[in-house]
Amino acid sequence: MKYWMMAIRPKTLFASIGPVVLGLSIVYQEFHQIDLPLAFLTLLTALLLQASSNLINDYYDGLDGKDSSERLGPDRVTSLGLIAPKKVKLAFIIGLLLSFIFGLILMYQGGMPIIIIGAASLFFAWAYTGGPFPLSRIGLGEVTALIFFGPIPVWGTYYLQTLSHSEPALLIGLVPGFISAALMAVNNLRDRNEDSKNNKRTIATFLSENGARYFVLNLILLSTFFLPLVTAQMKNTIVIIPTIIFFKTWKRILLDPISKEFNELLANTGKYLFIQCLFHAVAINI
Repeated sequence: MKYWMMAIRPKTLFASIGPVVLGLSIVYQEFHQIDLPLAFLTLLTALLLQASSNLINDYYDGLDGKDSSERLGPDRVTSLGLIAPKKVKLAFIIGLLLSFIFGLILMYQGGMPIIIIGAASLFFAWAYTGGPFPLSRIGLGEVTALIFFGPIPVWGTYYLQTLSHSEPALLIGLVPGFISAALMAVNNLRDRNEDSKNNKRTIATFLSENGARYFVLNLILLSTFFLPLVTAQMKNTIVIIPTIIFFKTWKRILLDPISKEFNELLANTGKYLFIQCLFHAVAINI
């Protein structure tokens, strides 16, 4: 079980939980009620997609044989031989299949918009690391994270509950989107030197090291001030609090030497995503 947890990477699952919670908070603010069974099913499907994506990432990155002893990121169970590749592949196929089965219920509830979102989510969960042109290797990792862990899950959660469009859900969905992109940017900053050697193209490899560091911080600043600027309401300035709480993390991203310690900074950014979504949910409802 320990090795499976390594592959699934539970700490990253907050990237799926936060946007769903934020979408539900917008529903509650407008209608003062939530369909709890449907909310639970939405969250479960999102978690399965995230876990499956992590397994796909472990499988394909492990198979390419490019991980070296200099790797700074978390150990990959496939490349280390801790779990047989065929078992990891079977696990992510089962995860995607379960996502599809639960997604069928959501598709029945939401109709064509949710069918499109579900199909796209399944495809991009695979295409991020798999396929002939993995998105994570052609500089599209941050863009993919911004879209599929931001506006899409927030708006999709809202639509499933209300069967109606919400422009605020799309806009506010950019907040977890920016942070998810920042998560990817921290990951790519940590791996910048190794990725350059292996011809893996990420935004961090296109930028200088300092440029990649400031790119992360700009995404965090966007997530912090987006809601107050869009709404022009003073009550929403409470969302600045999490950014201040995590000030030490942002300082270390800007100044610390790149090392395995960046795994801790990556985990802290994931916590920030979830906490920031909670603060935004409160700000929307007060």
